[in-house]
Amino acid sequence: MFESALCISLIISISGVIFQLHRFRRNRQFLTWGKCGYHTNFFFHIKGFILNTFLQIKLFKAGKIRWSFHFLLFLSFLYLVIIHALHDVTASVWFNSYGPMVDPYPFLRNLAGLLALTGCIGFLIRKRFNHMIFQDKRIKYKGIFSILLILMIVGSGFLLEASKIISEPVFMEMVDMYSDLNKGTELLDLKLFWKENFNVVFAQTIEATREGLEKGRRLNENYCLYCHSNIRSAFLSSTLAKIIHFAGNRLNRYRIDIWFYNIHYMLCLLLLICFPFSRLFHVLLIPFASSRQNLTKDTFRENKAFINIAFLHACTNCGYCSQVCSVYPNFQITGNQDVLPHSKIESVKTMIENPGAVNHWHLHAGNDECTMCGNCTEICPSGIDLQSLWSVLDKKLVFMGYGDNNRFIKDMSLKEWAKKEDVSIGLSHRDALTSNLSDMADAFENCIQCTICTNVCPIVDYDSNQNDITPHQVMNLLRLGKKHLATGTRMVWTCLTCYACQEHCPQEIRVTDILIELRNTGSVSADLIKQVSRPIRRINR
Repeated sequence: MFESALCISLIISISGVIFQLHRFRRNRQFLTWGKCGYHTNFFFHIKGFILNTFLQIKLFKAGKIRWSFHFLLFLSFLYLVIIHALHDVTASVWFNSYGPMVDPYPFLRNLAGLLALTGCIGFLIRKRFNHMIFQDKRIKYKGIFSILLILMIVGSGFLLEASKIISEPVFMEMVDMYSDLNKGTELLDLKLFWKENFNVVFAQTIEATREGLEKGRRLNENYCLYCHSNIRSAFLSSTLAKIIHFAGNRLNRYRIDIWFYNIHYMLCLLLLICFPFSRLFHVLLIPFASSRQNLTKDTFRENKAFINIAFLHACTNCGYCSQVCSVYPNFQITGNQDVLPHSKIESVKTMIENPGAVNHWHLHAGNDECTMCGNCTEICPSGIDLQSLWSVLDKKLVFMGYGDNNRFIKDMSLKEWAKKEDVSIGLSHRDALTSNLSDMADAFENCIQCTICTNVCPIVDYDSNQNDITPHQVMNLLRLGKKHLATGTRMVWTCLTCYACQEHCPQEIRVTDILIELRNTGSVSADLIKQVSRPIRRINR
């Protein structure tokens, strides 16, 4: 039955891996929507593959404490899988004589299990207390199922080993298999030795004598020592065996060791089945993401850049990218989760797999605030080229009709802007968008149109052909009550916020602060205009 269950689980797991890889390939999103094929100019990055897959060097740079937990969990679980779970295959290849109960393997197995438990508990604690990273509901509970499953597998493994230590039926099975002892004083002497030294619980009362213990020791050396070391090396399992020792007869009567074996085996099969569809799949995807070189300008110029959903699923939502994000303060003000890189990745995955389930305007607004500083790419433990991802995403959103407001406003004249704003928003809604300085007459009515602000403006000096009006003319629009026109001027959107105009103004008018407020108000208006007047193209799968 167990062999059949294992074969079925392997078939499901391998089929799941193939399905996921096919889905990742099918859902690759290129910059262009023509027949561009699947060729890329990526090269295999051997250094990144080795350093980030086996040594996890980027995680080490991001956080040494978390790296230590993650690296030890990785090594310990790898040991448990290869040396313990697959010992029937690996033992004959790597070891001349392997015995699961021969030192040092019981100690190493317990140590690996302890490290795995510590890593899982550390993950759950971080999930519980890192509110800044995991406040996004889409991410809050991600990965918990996989961690709990690993905890149950390791925990049931310790309980299984402890129950086998105290089990009289297991002891008798070994006696029948590896010795010719049936009944008599020799068997009693061996039982006495195992009772005193291995914590086996026997239903029969056995009187302890020095002579019997000595005979049992010799019998143990003849029959058992070759494949069974002292249980003290299995420090956790032996401790559990002492704890449940008082109920040993009852547990042996119901063969609790068989129950724990079945539970442990089924949990392992469940992990195997869930592997392609759980967070654990990033074990395969991180090497893939780390082995690819980042995109270049030529890649974008030739329209070969694409969003590879496999890279997105390599994300572990660790949140390091958001912790170093240059525009994290913007999230604190707006509350838009799509400002944070690790949350934005979830929105991009949703946009590709189920476009109707994502708020494209929030995604556009969050991505539009990105400064392309590259901090997220530099720190990403999974090796994902996040900076290129945001660039491709920006171009895709423009294609879908979610262009940035700067480009949107610059593409129309002031007359067109005023007409669209009047039709799409209305005066009553415009009043709701008012801010402070640009609506207070005292802030700009003292402007004497001396043009000093215009004379010191670097935009006017170096980009006069692209500007429609100058800073002092923006102030004049406000004096005339034409704020709705001022929000659409190119001066407002090309301002460098260098504060030269504000510092040189003889009337101490806060020119730059007013321009910033006008840009923010115009951005809200532009979003509303685009939602009302521009049809949105659905993404081409």
